[in-house]
Amino acid sequence: MKVIARSCAVSITTVSRYINEAAQFFQPRPFDALPEHLMMDEYSSVKNVDGKMSFIFADAVTHRIVDLTPDRRLFVLKDYFTRYSLDQRKAVKTVTIDMYEPYMSLINDMFPKTYIIIDRFHIVQSLNRALNMARVELMNTFRTTNRPLYNKFKRYWRLILKPSEQLDAIHYDKRKLFKSLQSAQSMINYLLDVDENFKAMYLFVHGLGFALRTNNYEQFYRVINNTDTTCFNQKLKTVIRTFKKYESSIKNTFTFETLTNGPIEGINNKTKTLKRVAYGYRNWNNMRNRLIIINKFFASKPKKELKRNHIA
Repeated sequence: MKVIARSCAVSITTVSRYINEAAQFFQPRPFDALPEHLMMDEYSSVKNVDGKMSFIFADAVTHRIVDLTPDRRLFVLKDYFTRYSLDQRKAVKTVTIDMYEPYMSLINDMFPKTYIIIDRFHIVQSLNRALNMARVELMNTFRTTNRPLYNKFKRYWRLILKPSEQLDAIHYDKRKLFKSLQSAQSMINYLLDVDENFKAMYLFVHGLGFALRTNNYEQFYRVINNTDTTCFNQKLKTVIRTFKKYESSIKNTFTFETLTNGPIEGINNKTKTLKRVAYGYRNWNNMRNRLIIINKFFASKPKKELKRNHIA
């Protein structure tokens, strides 16, 4: 804004006023139609808003922001979406979200004919966090009794989380903490042979990850329902219960395979960059207007066509 003001020989206040006036052209109005495919998320905005996090929703196909609100609490969002008529809300076909339960309640109440899609990234993230927690728990048992093994689990944590089909089993090289030549696959085999319970969790998590990457819904829930989970840690058991609870929404994840929250996560990343470059924002409206203008003019084009598999 300072650069614009200096090059145009006006004050920064004038630049700010023009930005706010320009943003009025993009303000959503109650009679505007909602996109057929939405994505919702929260982001950290400014300190003086009522809620801890703010709310953003966008078109899942064009990746353009529809609107932002300063508060993500359920009663605030319900009050916001009542400005749209019931027919407008019924026209929304899908909403992509993370596993935040208030959003599911909001969609069920406000969008009665909408498929809820759980974002793929958050499914993988919950599995990886559970597996990494199991690795840390096992690693800490060797802190004083077997320091070399402790160091191996600590150093190669990324390898444990890496998709199993991407592990190199052919090329053997010198590896730190190993005396003999090792491949990525041989190192994983060595670590998995240390504990049978951890090996079972590793195979379970990567089995689900492979089913998700290959978009195989039947295999995903076959792995969940046919695996003995008694030896799993509490975190992974909680994740499994969550997957069973939201099975219908996760099925939609496989059905609408190209709809994810990736674009809105990218918008949130640009928001963080804007805040950092501006040394923070104090006024939420100024920040909102800036984000809307940036997104309307510079939103990237969708790279994939919308695909929808058959819904039984």
